[in-house]
Amino acid sequence: MKLKLLFILIFFSFRISAQGTIKEKFDYEVIYKLSFKLDSTLVKPESEYMMLYMGKDYSYYISRAQNFEDEIKVKGNSGSTPQNALTNFHYQILKEIKSDRLFYVHQIASDRFYFGQDKNIFNWQIETETKEIKGYKVQKAITNFAGRDYVAWFTPDVPISDGPYKFNGLPGLILEISDVENEWNFEFFGLKKLSPKQDFKLKFNQLIKTSLAELKATNLRYRKDPFTYINNPNITISPEVHQKYIESFAEMLEKENNPIELE
Repeated sequence: MKLKLLFILIFFSFRISAQGTIKEKFDYEVIYKLSFKLDSTLVKPESEYMMLYMGKDYSYYISRAQNFEDEIKVKGNSGSTPQNALTNFHYQILKEIKSDRLFYVHQIASDRFYFGQDKNIFNWQIETETKEIKGYKVQKAITNFAGRDYVAWFTPDVPISDGPYKFNGLPGLILEISDVENEWNFEFFGLKKLSPKQDFKLKFNQLIKTSLAELKATNLRYRKDPFTYINNPNITISPEVHQKYIESFAEMLEKENNPIELE
């Protein structure tokens, strides 16, 4: 119910920055099953399906639920948010294939923020061990990223240096990757060639440019008290109910103690 309430509060507005427009036609779609523990005390992990779209110049990573939600918005559905459009991950990652940049885009209520960063942030050690994943021969690689040690399995059969989330830089597509504690595990679900190709457009003049530190602070402010952040005059609640929501959000945030990036 808490998540549904947050989605009900979301509406569209745009802020202006001074960037251009990215256009792409995606050739391939990769699906990963992400098993994760945002709450480190959980015995059984939660799971969501994540999508990686790949084109000539860009790749695009998004949760399947968020992708589904975007389709509903495009079609003009004004009804309640369906269950399969609910997600824990309200961000997208756009990687420039021929450069060393990636863009992190995050929606907070009606605002969409972005920042750029270097995508060459992985120091991979390629091992000799191989195995097979759903008909693909894969090879082992290890790295450390943001406070976690990871084991990845990539396939040279798909010579695309990409993978889920921010992971990239191996001589082949990453099919599986997991931290050694198995708290964040991306499992390969499927790969298909898109026909027709899928059109994609991102207009930077509809996003708010920010930094990682500023985005974290803004998101925390929203998560602690979304009613105050949104400040919608059409939403009225009593001070007592408002305080109960604040306490409930604080309890929920306290349990989210295990993000994918620890540092």
